[in-house]
Amino acid sequence: MKKRILFFDFPEGIQTVFIDGKRYTRKDFELAKKREQRRLKNGRFSHAERS
Repeated sequence: MKKRILFFDFPEGIQTVFIDGKRYTRKDFELAKKREQRRLKNGRFSHAERS
């Protein structure tokens, strides 16, 4: 499973970005990036961090 979203930063001055066949707004991009950081090598999610 590709994790290309982890290597990108959302550029200033644009409203949406298109990565890996999906269009993200700034809010959706940040949420997706946080999810990918929690994903293990086998593609499953690790336990959620409790706050």
